[in-house]
Amino acid sequence: MKRSVEELRSEADWLAAIGEPTRLTIIRTLAIGEKTVTELAKACKSEVVNVSHHLGVMRAAGLVKCDRDGRFMRYSLLGASATATELELTHPLGVRTTIPLV
Repeated sequence: MKRSVEELRSEADWLAAIGEPTRLTIIRTLAIGEKTVTELAKACKSEVVNVSHHLGVMRAAGLVKCDRDGRFMRYSLLGASATATELELTHPLGVRTTIPLV
């Protein structure tokens, strides 16, 4: 199946959003459940502003979503399924990647 330029860009942006060390930590942390930016910053041992930036990139790529919970925003993964040892992420157009969780 031939992909349009827009579809290819979407897939490339999605893969790029995964391929960064802090973002991989965020992904692994979200694999166990939704978290706030503060909780993610603690898990990443990073500043909230840095984690917020990474979450913005990940949201734009369609990798995470956020929902309001009172005064907090809770983030979760989109297109994810986890086992005890690995996480499979699936882009809406079908591209998949597997990330080890152990």
